[in-house]
Amino acid sequence: MKTKLKKFTEFSKTILPHEAKYLESKYQFTDPEKLSIISLVISNAVSQQGRKDFDTTINKRKYSYIKDWIEKRLLSIDVDATIAWIMSLKEKILTDAISSQEEKEFLHYISTYRAVDFNFQNLFDLAKEYKSYLLVRMRYKDHNIVADFIENYKSHYSEVKAIKDKLYDATTEITNQYTLNNHETKHLEDWLLQVFNDKHIDGKNRYQAFVLLAFMYTNYSENDKLKAILDQIDDYFSLGEMYSRRLLSNYYASRVLLHSKQDEFKEAEFYGYLSIRQNNNDTLMYLNNLVAILLRNNTPKKAFDLLEKYKELYRDTHNYHQKIGYCSYQIRVLSELQKNELAESTAKTFLKKYKNEVLNHRWHHFFTSYINVLIIQEKYEEVLKLASKFNLNTKESERQKQNNYVPNISWSISLSRYMEGQINSSRLLEEIKAPLKDTQPTKNQKQLMIKVINKLSNNLPEAFLELKSHI
Repeated sequence: MKTKLKKFTEFSKTILPHEAKYLESKYQFTDPEKLSIISLVISNAVSQQGRKDFDTTINKRKYSYIKDWIEKRLLSIDVDATIAWIMSLKEKILTDAISSQEEKEFLHYISTYRAVDFNFQNLFDLAKEYKSYLLVRMRYKDHNIVADFIENYKSHYSEVKAIKDKLYDATTEITNQYTLNNHETKHLEDWLLQVFNDKHIDGKNRYQAFVLLAFMYTNYSENDKLKAILDQIDDYFSLGEMYSRRLLSNYYASRVLLHSKQDEFKEAEFYGYLSIRQNNNDTLMYLNNLVAILLRNNTPKKAFDLLEKYKELYRDTHNYHQKIGYCSYQIRVLSELQKNELAESTAKTFLKKYKNEVLNHRWHHFFTSYINVLIIQEKYEEVLKLASKFNLNTKESERQKQNNYVPNISWSISLSRYMEGQINSSRLLEEIKAPLKDTQPTKNQKQLMIKVINKLSNNLPEAFLELKSHI
């Protein structure tokens, strides 16, 4: 009998915590067995502990009923399912392939439309296309329904389009701040909060404002503010607002970053696994974040298994930022598992194939992992060759201006210069202390620096232990 519930058990494992909280507010079953099934689905989904088994004595038809009910409930609020429906209708209208049943459903949808929702902009664009489609066919009654909708909502449409354009400009500013660290973006905060909190505009714009606020607060390390907006959108998701599994994955990934900044690595790991439950265009980014957490939790074997599972996704991606991130973590994980020669050859092969992409996207992330492996193997000459060939000293000087700077590469180069007899011990101490002048490292930076020092002190204990006391 247990095998008969295998399918339902697997299905229940896909239910995310916020889906469960929403479902909890909606079910009204009176049958005690159906109640026990849905209650266990919900408690298993929200639990961070082990899962409980379903009752195999209950008729399997009741399990099928609950499964269908859950799927229909979630589909009815899924903003991605709605946009897929809208875009499908648009294609059919543009190619004269829409069926009479589909037209009937759409006309009913807009005639009963009462409030601007998540996909309002796309819906309005579709209505404009459909209006022309109807008019040329002289279907005046249906045309009037669509025309009334457009008339009623055209001022809303103008407003949300203007907000969308302004959000694009804000996105440019905030992402530039992250990549170039060249200007302030705090002047955008009040307006973004206003957009996020305005329930009269479309959810897509509101969600984009949330994403930008989360990005901004991460840039400024304002964890309290980040937590406040995450808690706010947490409530929205539990109510079934702005819901899709893609958006939930994005939210869980934001939680990973927050908990890791607060040294809450077990919580970060929990949300990290939730963030990769749903495959989408950002899965590789979420995977990289989770691997970083698994390394912080000293579980390199789990990190290795996870990287292996997503190898195909890594190979196929054209997102070089994340591709380089994956390979950098792969090098680190292999090193943690004492597979240093394999780690080195992985780095060498990747750099040969993607040299320009590494230099243009994430040179620091990649070379930190690569050089660490060379230092462990005491290949100091190789470190200096890399530093010279790719001008890493100059790049490090530029990077030193950034708030989150940790002089991993700089210290490794200085250590290599000393070990190769290019500088004496007093010069070495000067060089490794230099990046710390006039800086006030955060708690997180200090932890990372001490971790780097502990690794480098394996090669040269005296100098780096003195540096630790200096921090």
